[in-house]
Amino acid sequence: MQPEDAEMETTATLLVVDDEENILSSLVRLFSDEDGFDVIAKSSATDALAVLEDRPVDIIISDMRMPIMDGATFLAQAAQRWPDTARMLLTGFSDMESTVRAINEGHISHYISKPWDDDDLVDKVKNALELKRLREQNKVLLQIKEQQRAELQALTENQEAIIRSRTEELQQTASQLDVAYQELQESYYQSIPLLSNLVEMNERHKKNHAARVANIAKIIGEEMQLPDREMRQLFIGALLHDIGKLGLEQSIRGKSTDSMSPLERKRYQQHAILGESALLSFDPLRDAAQIVRSHHERFDGKGFPGKLSGSDIPLGARIVAVANDYDNILLPNNFLGKNLNDMQAHEFIIQESGKRYDPQVVSAFDAVIDKVRLLLAKDREALLPLDKIEPGMTLSQDLINQHGMVMLVAGRVLTEAHIKKLQQFERAFDTKLMISIKQPPSPVE
Repeated sequence: MQPEDAEMETTATLLVVDDEENILSSLVRLFSDEDGFDVIAKSSATDALAVLEDRPVDIIISDMRMPIMDGATFLAQAAQRWPDTARMLLTGFSDMESTVRAINEGHISHYISKPWDDDDLVDKVKNALELKRLREQNKVLLQIKEQQRAELQALTENQEAIIRSRTEELQQTASQLDVAYQELQESYYQSIPLLSNLVEMNERHKKNHAARVANIAKIIGEEMQLPDREMRQLFIGALLHDIGKLGLEQSIRGKSTDSMSPLERKRYQQHAILGESALLSFDPLRDAAQIVRSHHERFDGKGFPGKLSGSDIPLGARIVAVANDYDNILLPNNFLGKNLNDMQAHEFIIQESGKRYDPQVVSAFDAVIDKVRLLLAKDREALLPLDKIEPGMTLSQDLINQHGMVMLVAGRVLTEAHIKKLQQFERAFDTKLMISIKQPPSPVE
């Protein structure tokens, strides 16, 4: 093999599409610094389609909002005509309908928010490229399998030894195909966190809430010894329990329930039905959709949307109700109208057994409370204004200003000098910074 042939096999062609020249320049610069990428930049979907007509492309990164043809439409055409090309969506706004359309029709592998983290974006592109290569290897294996089957049919009866040998090879190939298929199926489920992250884009005080609820529900489900299939549906249902909130007005999503008007509360209570509707078209998620619909039902029948009670409520929804409420009442703007520490939150769940919550689920939750506290201690953070920041506090997220520039990186321990410089920045730009701070775990009795 000639050296230039080897280079062609290891170089991936990356097509970036955005109508903003500065975004294109940033992406070209980022991937030009990475080995193994040939970057093509286009400012419109029509120009990008012309590139796809002309040459093979491995990965597409497309902006959502573009003139003439938006990103969802472009990616859908790319998926139909060049299905082997990996596709990613880049957007700076929350648009449920367009994003879900890009996921369903464009079969995107990742959803990327502006501004992006360079290292995270490069990792996602490399992962998508690896998955594309896996699919190509899977096709080769399928071709080998079909070829071997044809050879077997041509063998005569007196070649039993050869047949046995070929059969063993086929069994090995089939095992490889099973592994490849499982990995491809896992890639389908990887789109679920994309939808979950959309819910929290405009609710910073609830960052990682869905992931915490899913992990708490998993701990409870394991204690209750749920079968593997039910555990998977429970985890997915918990991860997507608030997906219906994407259909609500932003003014409602930012409020606590006790501060809503009767009309707003009625509209808010529809999010469980909206969430179920969004998932019903995915056959593998039908059980998870029932969990999403019923996670606000109460054991005593006073919940919503169906006023179900007792065992009429799906078990997964009864588990998510406990996990969701426990994490919620540790956050601002919760349904109680006040913040509780983890000891008080635990006591609240116990007191509501038989009323809000299934006693069987509460008993399992009580048995694993130490595991739950350990889980939350790793993810504990608070969003504070600058005037509440003190020296010695630790950043839990990068501090990014309104221009998209990183001012301080996550993990930085703040000093008096840092705080003074941030105060100068607020005065100079007439702005207010909100800073994510790691919180120490609450004391456990």
